[in-house]
Amino acid sequence: MDDAATTTALERVTQSMAATVAALDPSLPVPTCPDWDVTTLVDHLGRVHLWAEAAVRTGAAPDPYPRRDRGRDLAEWYAASAAALCRTLGGREADAPAWSFSAVPAHATVRFWRRRQLHETAVHHVDALVAAGSLDLSGRVTSLPVLSAQEAADGVGEVLGVFVPRMLVRRADEPPEAVVPATDAVALACSDVGVAWTLRLRDGVPVVDEGVAEDAVATVSGPATHLYLALWHRADPALLGVEGDVDTARRLLDASLVP
Repeated sequence: MDDAATTTALERVTQSMAATVAALDPSLPVPTCPDWDVTTLVDHLGRVHLWAEAAVRTGAAPDPYPRRDRGRDLAEWYAASAAALCRTLGGREADAPAWSFSAVPAHATVRFWRRRQLHETAVHHVDALVAAGSLDLSGRVTSLPVLSAQEAADGVGEVLGVFVPRMLVRRADEPPEAVVPATDAVALACSDVGVAWTLRLRDGVPVVDEGVAEDAVATVSGPATHLYLALWHRADPALLGVEGDVDTARRLLDASLVP
């Protein structure tokens, strides 16, 4: 996705999240986030928005971490937080520098945060829709209300390019192959939009190539939306197709590649 499309999608998804939150009972449980209710979910996402907004606006890691204004209505506070995020991100050039948590130095830009906040919001919008009873994740997920298949595919690419290296840093006391079980190359393919990536560990460092590599021992495939949500542990990875070494593919799908 280009940056303009990402910016437009971020505005659309945050607005949809705000509308969903406004219609929800704050005490409802969130099945996809055990031990969370809607208030906890919205509190988390709104504070993440404010954290990202401050990282871009100030160029530094926000300290202290933003807190929710508990004197405001939850839905109003979330909508204001999302609007502040979009206003700040939309008012800067994509390649302008910004503090970033990513393990990849090139990600310290506004462009990174636009993409990161799009997918942060999209995944938690799924959580809110599940809490509302308006989204069923029990079968193969082929579409979402406000995220296109192409945008979901971009989210798969983000997991591989951002969170795989980040998880290796966060769990540096473990062997890399225990964190990212891809010593043999595994391909991930979005069958409905015709894009794929191959992930492998090379000397403990993740390498991601576009397409299905000739030496991939397994190819995992399915609709972009389902693959995206499976990597975020929202959809059932067993419903994805696997060609080749099934055990290797399942180890990767079962791994915690995201926080």
